[in-house]
Amino acid sequence: MSGLSVLSGGFIGGLFAAVAVLWIMVIRIRRGWPKPTRLLAVPVAILLTVAAVADVVNAYFSYLPRLGDVVGAATAGGSDPRLKVADLRSPTPSDAPRPHPHGAVLTLPVPDRGSGFGRTTALVYLPPQYFDQPRWRFPVLYLIHGSPGIPADWLRGGQAADAGAQVAAAGHPVIIVMPRMSRGWLDDPECVDGVTEHVETHLFSDVIPTVESALRAESGPAGRGIAGMSAGGYCALNLGLRHRSMFGTIIDMSGLTRPTHEDGLRPLFGTGPAAQAAAAANSPDLYVDGLGPGPRPRVWLDAGRRDHAVTTPIRHMRDLLSADGYPVQLHLRPGVHTFTVWRPALRDALAWFAGGTSSAPTV
Repeated sequence: MSGLSVLSGGFIGGLFAAVAVLWIMVIRIRRGWPKPTRLLAVPVAILLTVAAVADVVNAYFSYLPRLGDVVGAATAGGSDPRLKVADLRSPTPSDAPRPHPHGAVLTLPVPDRGSGFGRTTALVYLPPQYFDQPRWRFPVLYLIHGSPGIPADWLRGGQAADAGAQVAAAGHPVIIVMPRMSRGWLDDPECVDGVTEHVETHLFSDVIPTVESALRAESGPAGRGIAGMSAGGYCALNLGLRHRSMFGTIIDMSGLTRPTHEDGLRPLFGTGPAAQAAAAANSPDLYVDGLGPGPRPRVWLDAGRRDHAVTTPIRHMRDLLSADGYPVQLHLRPGVHTFTVWRPALRDALAWFAGGTSSAPTV
């Protein structure tokens, strides 16, 4: 039941049919109903109408594709409370965790190790092999949410756990980490170290060290990738290029090539020459030519063909990266700026990332 699609034409059509029938009943025969029934019928009709309209909007963005996602939207994202981080480091064969045929999701507490961002939690998908092979270390993909957004968006609209299970079944298990990169759903810090929030430092000082100390994660750049969609795609591109020695793979799904904020760049960087310099230092299309010698992570760029605000700058970014020696590929697929693009993009890009990495026994 939890896997029932709430985006199908049949489901939406049935919902509107129920709304129409209920309103007809309310309008035409409510006078003959008992008073308690009359008092209840109108609020129910209004609630069902709102639900039907909301599902149409949901279908456009493909944000909560299944009934289980709708139900889980009020939870922490579907993590398994039975999993304890302390049990997942290097268990002995006699104390190995129980099998998880499709992998599992847990909530990982992330302390503030000096960033000033504060304590957060990350959602982590662990592949089945994490439990079957207790001496292995696994490559890690850091998956950044958009704005508005939260980490659980990747589990719902992006179906990241399903994508992780698919690559694991193909013999390429990957840990997927979905960190909290904003203070709230509407917050848009663009993953930069700005005047009020140090989100870049949060990732590198808090999140990554916590993951690599708490979980059996590969710690070298070859086994570490960064990805994101929309504002998170910009984050992945910018942070991946600014920290080329940290990441061997960058995946940008529908991200722009410069920081953007609905109130302009002042909330991010302030004003004056220093603010302008900070904005330029966080604009990949401006600084990539000046990065000079160093590692060249492989880059996957992805967007919807009708997402014209993104496709033009992302094509330009592809040309800049290619000219500078980066192994880069651009994928355009049907759609606009929604999870109808990002869900298949994640599935394809994750398989590409996983195929270029490998798990290894713990030394």
